[in-house]
Amino acid sequence: MDTTKSVDADPEVRVFHRADGWVLPDYTDLADCTSNFHRQQDGRPACTATPVWKVVKDYGLHLSIGFYCDTDLPDEHRHPATTPAA
Repeated sequence: MDTTKSVDADPEVRVFHRADGWVLPDYTDLADCTSNFHRQQDGRPACTATPVWKVVKDYGLHLSIGFYCDTDLPDEHRHPATTPAA
């Protein structure tokens, strides 16, 4: 059985919740908080709440990691299979 991921395949998505929030990396020129990146694109004010959600998308060759305030977590990631923070 071939377990390699196709480039065109949907990524494996893992969603983590940490009530105390996540310590975000300081990339200075990149958006640390996905909530605020999307809000900036939409012309909305920044989220001042703590980013308590972490969404990891595994594309096989690379990972995409997003951090979201509670109200900004996309609906497709709101499900009971959320993984507790390690």
